[in-house]
Amino acid sequence: MMAPRILLFGVTVCAALFALASAAPPSKPNIVFVLVDDWGYADVGFRNPEIKSPMFDELASTGVLLDRHYVFKYCSPSRASLMSGRWPHHAHQWNIVPQTVPLGMNLNFTAMPAKLKQAGYATHMVGKWHLGLKSEGYLPVNRGFDTMTGFLTGGEDHVTQRTECATDFWTDSAPDPRNGTYDAYTYCSVIDSLFEAHDPKDPFFLYLALHNVHAPLEAPDEFLNMYAANSTCASRRKYQAMVSVADNVTALVVKHLKDKGMWNNSLIVISADNGGELCIGSNYPLKGSKKTFFEGGVRSSAFASGGVLPEKMSGTKVEGYIHIADWYPTFCKMAGVDPSDSGEGKFPVDGVDVWPLLSGDTTQSSHDEIVLGFNFSHANPDQGAIIVGDYKLIVGNQKDGCDSLMHSPQDYPCSQGPELPDCEPYCLYNIIDDPTEMHDLYSSQPDKGKDLLARYMKYAKEPRDQQDQGYHSQKHLPNANKVACPYFAAHGGYWQPWETSSRRRDEKAAHSLQ
Repeated sequence: MMAPRILLFGVTVCAALFALASAAPPSKPNIVFVLVDDWGYADVGFRNPEIKSPMFDELASTGVLLDRHYVFKYCSPSRASLMSGRWPHHAHQWNIVPQTVPLGMNLNFTAMPAKLKQAGYATHMVGKWHLGLKSEGYLPVNRGFDTMTGFLTGGEDHVTQRTECATDFWTDSAPDPRNGTYDAYTYCSVIDSLFEAHDPKDPFFLYLALHNVHAPLEAPDEFLNMYAANSTCASRRKYQAMVSVADNVTALVVKHLKDKGMWNNSLIVISADNGGELCIGSNYPLKGSKKTFFEGGVRSSAFASGGVLPEKMSGTKVEGYIHIADWYPTFCKMAGVDPSDSGEGKFPVDGVDVWPLLSGDTTQSSHDEIVLGFNFSHANPDQGAIIVGDYKLIVGNQKDGCDSLMHSPQDYPCSQGPELPDCEPYCLYNIIDDPTEMHDLYSSQPDKGKDLLARYMKYAKEPRDQQDQGYHSQKHLPNANKVACPYFAAHGGYWQPWETSSRRRDEKAAHSLQ
């Protein structure tokens, strides 16, 4: 009778030791998410020594390199996935262009900062929103952020903050008159103020959605002068300087976390929102660019650091698949709030908790598949992509001007790389054995191609009017609102919600006088 008792005791002890060895998710850590706009896979110092990015390099080398981190192929959908925890087609796959198109992230979604506020977090945003502004409900401060300083649209001049018909600079619920300064300088001032006012005893969330390195290519002289005038072509030099600006702003955040004694209980994640812009950023050695579903468009440069990561993970690489939607449930679980967000008129959360990957408790992704995009038309009809296991299926033509199919060299756009065939109707790649997507296997492995296509097409059974909020082609989006620009001109010349309660009252009063 003794043997079973000893065996049971041994199992109990082993289980207890395993539990102690497994890194439990941190409880209410400070969370910083830095999103770098249009940042090329090779446009960072640890992949390209010509780039001066000492803080990015340090965070990646002492933290965890997220080697298979996936995003959408352009701006707004990646942000919607991050803020909602959903695949792009369950949020939206369109960019809001022109920016007076009356759309935004589904107001039925509970955005990430609103979840974190339930756990007592101070929630702050600095930078680019690009998730709607037609009415007050779309503003960041009405989606869960305590404060927001930045701009509401998808891109603007870095110095004048001018885009299309008005100036776009915003703080909380009103236009901010501090336009006319290079945006990153203002962001640094705001970051200083946020940390100065914060009580370190309270959990802190900062979403730093940098405008760099999005066009137009503009950089202050102090950053341009870090690169010799004759070191590369003029456009590449400006782009390199803009990466250094993004690195510098991130360094300021890290300094404040350490100076306030917050670093040891902090997690900071840095990612691009998509691959480097075609004809501007380098995604070497990957094929493709922003606006394509090739690896160069959707496999982002990404890494995580901070005192909450187990010491054993310092300087490691995570190769399990992560999608940008995964940060929603991951942060929710760290905060101790339920990550689910079900309800009428919206898909459930698709993301998974990736703390087991960050902590080293597993090397395998929890995803059976990653839906990079589904059945949406932008420049070319009916595009999409899905990853299942080691394979990726790309659906539809990916050509989108310039050299979007290129294997860009490190100094792109100063030199040209080889351009390979497009995907029409399909491409199939083993992205583990062939990460640069040189060998299309769709013809040579037809059974594998059919299997992934069947996995992809199962999403055709979902309610089509909920996918992309019912808009499945960029050209079929609602028309730009004709009231918006005159409304901006009459209200200080700034971008702002134009479907306001005060405007509706004014229109009602004017109608009653007729």
